[in-house]
Amino acid sequence: MRVLALTCALSLLGAGVASAADPSTFEFDADANAFPITATQGTWTTPQFVVSQRAWDDNTLHIDVSGPGARYTVDLSRHDGTPVATGTHTDQKALVINKGLGCRDLAADYTVDRLDLDDQGVVTALDLSLEHRCGDSPDNALLVNVHYVRGA
Repeated sequence: MRVLALTCALSLLGAGVASAADPSTFEFDADANAFPITATQGTWTTPQFVVSQRAWDDNTLHIDVSGPGARYTVDLSRHDGTPVATGTHTDQKALVINKGLGCRDLAADYTVDRLDLDDQGVVTALDLSLEHRCGDSPDNALLVNVHYVRGA
């Protein structure tokens, strides 16, 4: 059910694989109770990004993004500890942090359409969509789309 909701919501946000010529973007659409996010929506073009895949931290895909007046951290990982890879990941771990406050969703759904690494394992490109929920309330969904190209 959550995957269907994610698919419908992300199609509304225009999710998809962007080209390398497109600027890096971070888009989000949040319900009013989508803790810890305090804004309900935003599109940040060429925000400040730090993206890494940290093998020492349960193979976490770490995204740290700063935009107009805010900074969010999104950490994605899998229950089995394997690295996040391209494909759809259902009921996996996602942590969202804002202003030092975070919420972990152990049943998050995310799709990684593109994950490019250089020969040293540094993330050079990423396209993903995420549905994160903090708690069981029906009105707390956070939908995120990320298009990242290193240096863009």
